[in-house]
Amino acid sequence: MRVTIRAAKPSDIKEYTSLLQRTYESAYTNDSLGLTKECFSQEVFNTADTQKYLLSNLVNNSSRKAWLAFIESQMVGSVTIKKKDNNYEITGFYVTSEYQGRGIGKQLWNKAFEFSSKGDILVDLYVHNKKSVAMYKKWGFVIDKTRGENGYFYRHWQEWPDNLKAKCMYMRLIRSKD
Repeated sequence: MRVTIRAAKPSDIKEYTSLLQRTYESAYTNDSLGLTKECFSQEVFNTADTQKYLLSNLVNNSSRKAWLAFIESQMVGSVTIKKKDNNYEITGFYVTSEYQGRGIGKQLWNKAFEFSSKGDILVDLYVHNKKSVAMYKKWGFVIDKTRGENGYFYRHWQEWPDNLKAKCMYMRLIRSKD
């Protein structure tokens, strides 16, 4: 399996949207919380606001980098990281479920880690996504109790039912300050 990683481009928006929609639908649904597949449907991912946000994740400049992973011509992963104050924030990190555990995420992570050679790395994620939480912990991230309410907050997408909120957590990789 040959993986190719390249910088993202705005013209990747259609395939990027599809990658994220499929990934969210398989990784983030949780019926007991009310997060059904409909919460992450193609319609939700194709709203104007969501498309604007996703397009911003494909921008590359001196303070933001985005890479995409491909197997042959199929997009199977992505990572976006941006400079935020004296730190860096991961605003998107995805590998499709069928390609997880094959080192693709690690290759993408290495790109983001190299770009963020100075400063802590921040990320927020759904608490119920145990697999991602475990991965970040393995890589040295800890709950960032300086953000939110002791490291936690609730997310609500405008397309979701009004009373639906998903518990999320802030995590931080503390880099040594030389």
